[in-house]
Amino acid sequence: GMGDDVNDGGQEQFRRELMAMVEAMPAFPESVHRIMSMASDMNCSPKDLVSVIESDPVMTMKILKMVNSAFFSLSRHVASVQHALVYLGLNTIKNLAISIATVDALPASSLDALSMRDFLAHSLATASVAQRLARSQLHLRDGSDHFVGGLLHDFGKAVFIRFEPTTYAEVLRQARERGVALSVVEAEYFGVSNSEAGALLAESWQLPESLVEGIRGYESLHADASDLAVTIAAANHLVKVMAIGDGGNPDVGTFSPLLAARLGADAPTLLAGLQDLPDEVAQIQGVVGG
Repeated sequence: GMGDDVNDGGQEQFRRELMAMVEAMPAFPESVHRIMSMASDMNCSPKDLVSVIESDPVMTMKILKMVNSAFFSLSRHVASVQHALVYLGLNTIKNLAISIATVDALPASSLDALSMRDFLAHSLATASVAQRLARSQLHLRDGSDHFVGGLLHDFGKAVFIRFEPTTYAEVLRQARERGVALSVVEAEYFGVSNSEAGALLAESWQLPESLVEGIRGYESLHADASDLAVTIAAANHLVKVMAIGDGGNPDVGTFSPLLAARLGADAPTLLAGLQDLPDEVAQIQGVVGG
């Protein structure tokens, strides 16, 4: 197993095994890669983007289902990708496509210690809160990059669960029994914590560098942490306090002074504004499946 010998060569060995697992994860659909590269091109014509999305009928259906859900609460029914683009903008549609592809990559089977349904609920709740914080506290007009960051922050666990389910079940059990943070036990068994695995996964999916670094850095924030790392860290903590879903980590952590300073609010203030979150998460989960 991966946890057998940690020595000087051990770290290198861990890294190789982790990369092999990451590379064996389901690939992003070609259509999503094309959507991402077109969305980052200033000269991209919306018409071309629409035709790329429509070339993937399943993606089209899921995007329209999501756009028409209560999550967006648009005033009218949106019947086409082109209308969706007009109402929500290119970046949001791109991030919806990424989110849908991401959820499709989750392992099909749960562990006894962690159900995929609960895992998805925790991930979606973190996504939603990260996006809300980006808008309400950081005053960003489009927080959808933060939605994706929150959604993906725990996906390193999906890598471990898919390829090392027995070992990961043991990691979850130990963290609970010892009452320590999951990352501590993950490092003992896998040589890295899930946030590093998640960053490598985001990298192999060719997601933006800012997202990769946000996932890599949110667990140990420093003074010049990115906005993305800040909203992910804060959202993850708030969602754990509210106990929506389960990311498998028994350690709720703290809402650091750094988070409060960057977001201009303390945890109780932010929690007070999240009363509708459980309903919202149930709605999104109904739309994306799981």
